[in-house]
This record gives sequence, C-alpha cells and structure tokens, in this order.
Amino acid sequence: MGKSSIREKTLIIEKCVQGGAGLARLPSGSVCFVDGALPSEAVEIKLTEQKRDFARANIVKILEPHPKRRNPPCPYYGKCGGCNAQHAEFDLQIEVLRQIVLDLFSRIAKISLPQNFEIHHGSQWGYRCRAKLKNNGFQMRGSNKAIPIEKCMVLSDKLNEELKSTKKTYLFDNQSEKFLGKHIHADERVFFQSNLELLPKLMQEACKAAGEGELLFDIFCGVGLFSAFLQSKFERIIAIEQNPMCKKFAEKNLGKNCEFYAMDAEEWNGFGGCILIDPPRTGLTNKLCEKLKGDKIIYVSCNPATLARDSRKLLDKGYKLVDIQGFAFYPQTFHLEMMAVFS
Repeated sequence: MGKSSIREKTLIIEKCVQGGAGLARLPSGSVCFVDGALPSEAVEIKLTEQKRDFARANIVKILEPHPKRRNPPCPYYGKCGGCNAQHAEFDLQIEVLRQIVLDLFSRIAKISLPQNFEIHHGSQWGYRCRAKLKNNGFQMRGSNKAIPIEKCMVLSDKLNEELKSTKKTYLFDNQSEKFLGKHIHADERVFFQSNLELLPKLMQEACKAAGEGELLFDIFCGVGLFSAFLQSKFERIIAIEQNPMCKKFAEKNLGKNCEFYAMDAEEWNGFGGCILIDPPRTGLTNKLCEKLKGDKIIYVSCNPATLARDSRKLLDKGYKLVDIQGFAFYPQTFHLEMMAVFS
C-alpha cells in the first residue's frame, strides 16, 4: 500500500465533538478527528497525527458539504486563533453545540438530557467587550506568532477603535460600570465575562434558581458578580475566590452581609445552604465535590465535558438534576457555557 493511500482518505463525518472537530471512523475502525468538518459531510482528508487509538486530520476536499456550511465572513478566519465555527451558519452552530452536550451527558454523566434543552444567545457579531492582544494582533491558530488585525468582527465597536492604536495587552470595554443598574467594579486584570449582552440572562436564571434564604456560598466568585445581585435575597453570603486581585473589587461590589475570603475553596471545612459554584475549566476536584453538602447547588460551567463528569459525581451523592441551560457567550466558536441546578 502506497504512502498516499495511507495519508489521504474519504470519510463520512458522524458528529462534532467537544471543541468542534468532526468525528469519523477510519477503515480500521479507529476514531479520526477532522478539523473544520460538519456532521454528515463526506470529506477527503489528510492525516496529520496518528496514535494507537485515534487520529487527527485536515480536510483536503469537501465532497458533500452540509447544507448549512457557509463561506466564513471574516478574512482572517482559519489564520486567527479566535473563531472556529464561522464555516457554519449560526443556527447550525447552536444545534451542533446542543448535540455535543447531549452526547457528553449520555456518555459521561450516564443520563439523557431533554433533546430541546434551551441554549440562550444574543448577537452573532460585535459582542466581545474583552480581548487579549499579542504584538497588536491576535495569536495565530496553531502557532505562537501573532497575526495583525485591522478589524475583528466579534469585537465591540469601541474595542475595534482601540485596536487601531493601542499598545496594550488587554482591552476591556468596561460596560460593567452600568451593568443591570449596578456599578460592578472590575478591570482588565481580573476575569469578567466578555459578552455583556447575554450575561444578564445568566444572572436572571441564576438568581431565579437561587431564590432566597439564610445562607449562600458563592464559590470561585471572582469580583462577586453573582453575590452582588443575590445579597438582598440572603441573610448571609460567603464569597470565596483564590485570586487575591479580586479582593479589592469584591469588597466594593458586596454589601455588609457578604464576607469575602481570598483562599482556596478546598481549605473550607464544608458548604451548606444554597451553593453557587463557577469553577475553572477543570471543574471540581473530588475533594471539593465531597465538601458540597448544600440543599441546592447552582453550577455555572465553562466546560460541558467537566460539567458532565461532575454531574455524575453529584448524582452519585444523591442530588437530582432539576434544570440545565446553555449560554452561547461566544458566537462563531464551538464554546458553550452552561448552568445546571441540583437539589
């Protein structure tokens, strides 16, 4: 068998997986992840990596495109490391995200989510109020080099204006100063959601899920955004955030009934009452998960895969999943944030 016949093959894409790559099967039966492929497409591929149990490939030619495949509107697409979903029409992006989550929860959490669980979204373009620059551009895809950008289609107008002349590394269009009628203190040095158009919907759903009561734990609280809107609903709030830079902002954002601790949440003895937790992409450690003993857990996640894994942990502890929603904070990417409610 010649080298070319090993390296180039025609495959049918079964589905997209976490991160957006298409999944297909090689003639050997092993899994192949095809960058830029969409479900049901027939593609000619070239292998770029082959391991014992999986391979990776790029598309050489699309033989049968998905009906909702499109030409990416951005001239930098494929070179810039930001967007990875512009080749799909927006409603297809949402449907792909939904199927990815359904598959993750079926395989990892061992539960079936409602097929039509809601994914909230806002504007497709011009939504980002934060950006990280590299040599006055953005990092190239698959490289540490920078690509100069004249205008980014997902940045706000204000940030695109700054992009033309700034020497900064971080850009922050601080609309949080007038967020939902509150002045939320934050700057470019600490994490704050990049899509302030959709963020009110997440806040609304989290507040509705939390209700009111005596005690709320806000774990991985950042600058105290959730607590700032829940402090009138609970007699006492304990907010925990390991990043000490968040402390000065949280102290301005939180009221007298809120206590802020700059510490590792694992060092706390245990958590009761209502728990709102917004962990990093790695999700919950086993140690932290064991400490969660509240009547209700509102889990805000930036990684559906670790949410599915942690959901299984919570279900095994006796919790029930009572609600789950998606939030497409980053249109033109295959990134989805979620909120799950356990009781």
